[in-house]
Amino acid sequence: MSRPTIRDVAEAAGVSVSTVSRVLSHPELFRESTRQRVQAAAESLNYSPSRHAASLSTGKTANIGLVIPSLSNPVFPEMVKAAQHRAGDAGFAALLADTDDDAGREQKLIHALAKDVDGIVDFSSLLPADQILAAVAVRPMVFVNRAVAGQRCVLVNAVQGMRLIMHYLANLGHDGVYYLPGPENSWAAGDRASAAAVAAGEAGVQFELGASGAPSFEAGVGHADRLMRGPLPTAILCFNDVMALGVVSRLLALGVRVPERVSVCGWGGTRLAGYYTPPLTTISMPLRDLGRIAVEQLLSRPVPPAPGDPAPHLLLDVTLDARATTGQAAARLAAGSPRSRRPRRRRRSPGPAG
Repeated sequence: MSRPTIRDVAEAAGVSVSTVSRVLSHPELFRESTRQRVQAAAESLNYSPSRHAASLSTGKTANIGLVIPSLSNPVFPEMVKAAQHRAGDAGFAALLADTDDDAGREQKLIHALAKDVDGIVDFSSLLPADQILAAVAVRPMVFVNRAVAGQRCVLVNAVQGMRLIMHYLANLGHDGVYYLPGPENSWAAGDRASAAAVAAGEAGVQFELGASGAPSFEAGVGHADRLMRGPLPTAILCFNDVMALGVVSRLLALGVRVPERVSVCGWGGTRLAGYYTPPLTTISMPLRDLGRIAVEQLLSRPVPPAPGDPAPHLLLDVTLDARATTGQAAARLAAGSPRSRRPRRRRRSPGPAG
């Protein structure tokens, strides 16, 4: 049986082909009786309009782009899934692009997607400021976990999250925290490192900043090996859950008891953090809300902000999930002095300011 066409719908409804096309694309312009006839005919024939034909007539594709740094990072699938569902509820398809944590690839993918989408949600963008300006000139964009002046952004409250974890560790008896900050070219890494330093001071704990690096399990393993060469800190906080799991895995393999000797915390709230043994203490971001709200922002304002117009930066709260990788520091303090180096301040990279 051949697929029904718009001419079949027009004949069944007793109207012209152009009327069917306009009713399906702009139903609010027609009387209720006309809308009902056309829609009833389309439903009875199981007719759905061609997206390509609709894009030619309206200039709209009914697609949005979702650009993420890495599908292998478990923080992104939940955000992407929520974004896809919200887009689908609004009648949009979501096209996904993975940049492999590469700013050059991110730029190319945004420009490639622009031909086929009405707007783009960019998650944890690594683009420098000048390339972001070029990207937003092509299509409306919303940024997640990246603050961009004059653009719509959905962020998490890093200061609130760091206050939660620093006060929690201080209450457990830790007088110092060693922080592994993630990649230098990440706005989110700089945002969290700055917030961690402030929160540590407020909680009365010493803050030491480790070396920047990839936000990966392997990087966490490498950090653990380096920390074993000197006096171990009693508490380690990592840029994300995956890096924290690498630290925990390596410490346990080397015979270091977690949390009896060292407490380890992550950031992200991924499902993987809860499935791991021992379950990882983490600051949980509202991953589904980040994806859903970003799409809502994109669809509710389908054009870029005008120059000078305020663009909303929505700030979402996080929660502390205290699990089995953190514990009291008292037993460790009795066994030996904690790390007592003076806190070092992170020198921000000359990348885009957030």
